[in-house]
Amino acid sequence: MNVAIIGCRTMGQVHAAMATAVGCTVVKCIDKDLRAAKALAKQFGAAAGDDPAKAFKRKDVDVVCIATPTPTHRPLIAQAAKAGKNIFCEKPLCRTEKECLDAISSAEKAGVKLFVGHVVRYFQEYEALRAQVRSGAISTPGFVRMFRGGQCPDGTGSWFRDFKQSGGVVMDCSIHDIDWVRYTFGEITRVYCQNLMRTTPEPMDYAVTTLRLADDLVAQVTGSWAHPSGFRTSVEVCGAKGMLQYDSAQAPIISQPRGKAGAGGGTIVPQSPVAVSPYQLEWEDALAWFQRDRTPRVLPEDALRAVQLAEAALRSAETGQPVKV
Repeated sequence: MNVAIIGCRTMGQVHAAMATAVGCTVVKCIDKDLRAAKALAKQFGAAAGDDPAKAFKRKDVDVVCIATPTPTHRPLIAQAAKAGKNIFCEKPLCRTEKECLDAISSAEKAGVKLFVGHVVRYFQEYEALRAQVRSGAISTPGFVRMFRGGQCPDGTGSWFRDFKQSGGVVMDCSIHDIDWVRYTFGEITRVYCQNLMRTTPEPMDYAVTTLRLADDLVAQVTGSWAHPSGFRTSVEVCGAKGMLQYDSAQAPIISQPRGKAGAGGGTIVPQSPVAVSPYQLEWEDALAWFQRDRTPRVLPEDALRAVQLAEAALRSAETGQPVKV
């Protein structure tokens, strides 16, 4: 299949490489900064431009990959759908629930498929954790704690630092973990969030979101755009018969069964060499849906629900009250 990349910065570069890795051909690279478009196009032998409409009109484009800032997703999805193109869109699907509903409706009316890149569902470490949970390795889970983040993205003037556009660390970063909690443990019924969202003297955001699930499981999701450098993720799942842990700074997943006092030691379950990029795995899943109609791991409704939950967290942070969802 032939792919047009819309947005040629970091994620556009990743998706161009992954699309190629799964056998697609990048034929058009579009960015409002034509220099960025030309640089990426040169790598993949594609044409470059700064007008998405021209890419949508090309008959040889089968898939449009949208890797632009969140506020642009809805109009680009609508245009691509109207042109009859299948769509691979970076998360979050859109900035608001209404925009998500409009985007999904555009795709449905046009009869095209809309895939959203909630890539944590494809990370091997997180899939191994989910498999351990669902196998009953630690019996009934009671508490989940997750962390994701580091420094505030990009520099002065970045759209990420305009919290109305990006939704801050909750909408752009914690949404990964909120989605994974729902994917692994089931539906979320209540959300409570406290955040920093500071714009001066330096933009930064730090949020702690507590999720209550239908079976009374509690999950705490911490997102940071306040650390001075680096990026890190971690997960801790506590159950009746033990605990599962993962920390990206340490690599292996640790399973610690409960035992008598003094019975130490942990079992590594398993090593994670990551022979295949999670971004490639999500492209493989998207293409199987586009080409063979195989149901993907992430449906548009999942992406919509993730935005609804992130919006609920932001409302809770603003009001200081829990929000039922």
